[in-house]
Amino acid sequence: METETQSQTGPTLIRLVGIGRRSLARDLKLRADDVIVAINGAQPELDMDQFELLMKTGAEEELLLTIYRKGQFFDILANGSLGSNYEFAKPELVEEIMEKLPEHQFKEHSDYRQFEAMRNINRHVCIVDTEYSVFAVSLPAFWLLNQRMWAPLGVVLATYGVSYVVHPTLFMLVYILLSIYFHKAHIQLVRGYFLYTEHYYWMKFAATSDKHAQEICRRFDPRCRFDFSHVGEPEKKPASPLAAGA
Repeated sequence: METETQSQTGPTLIRLVGIGRRSLARDLKLRADDVIVAINGAQPELDMDQFELLMKTGAEEELLLTIYRKGQFFDILANGSLGSNYEFAKPELVEEIMEKLPEHQFKEHSDYRQFEAMRNINRHVCIVDTEYSVFAVSLPAFWLLNQRMWAPLGVVLATYGVSYVVHPTLFMLVYILLSIYFHKAHIQLVRGYFLYTEHYYWMKFAATSDKHAQEICRRFDPRCRFDFSHVGEPEKKPASPLAAGA
C-alpha cells in the first residue's frame, strides 16, 4: 500500500490510524485520522519509517508538527516516537488539505509555546500555559490571583498572614519554601485546580499567545467560552424550531 501511494502524483501526507494506549500521541491528545501536514513549517517529504526515525532521533529540540483534523489546522510541539500506526493519506484527502493549507499561518518555531485546553460540560474552557513561569515562583500569590485560583490563593494568603504574625523571620522562611514548591509544581498545581473545578483535558496544541490559543479552541468549538475572552462572545446555540413557533 505504501508503494502504491508513493507512486501517485502530488504530495504524500502521513495519517495516524492507531494511537497506542501508553504513547506520546495519546499524551498529546492526538487522534486517529489526524494528518501530519508540516514539520517545522515545511511539507514533509518522508516515508513512514523516515518520519518515525526523525521523531525518535532527528531533533535536539521539539519539532513543530502541523496537524489537520476535521477541516481545521493546529500545531503541536513533540519530540520522540508518537507510538502510533501510520498510513499515507488518500489522494482526495490530500487535495482537500492542500486547498485549505494557505489559510494556516506558519510562524517562527521559537514563537510557539505548548498549551493545554481543559473544558467542562458547559463548554467553559480553561487554558494552561505549560511554559515555566518565573512570575509563579517569585510572586506566588499574585500568580494565583492572575490564574483566578481562589481556593489556593486563600490558603497561601492565610499561611503568609499567620507566619508573619508569629514572626517576620518565619514569614520569610515560609515565603521561600512556598516559592520552591511553586518552582517544582506550579504547572501541576494549575492542572489539578482545573480538574477540581470539573474541567477535563480536551486539547493540546502550540500557540504564540493566549489570544492565539483561544482562537484555536474557538475554531474547534465555536460555542466554547472563556473567563476573559480575547476572541469575543461564542456562537449562540441555534433556536429550537418549536421555540420559534415553527
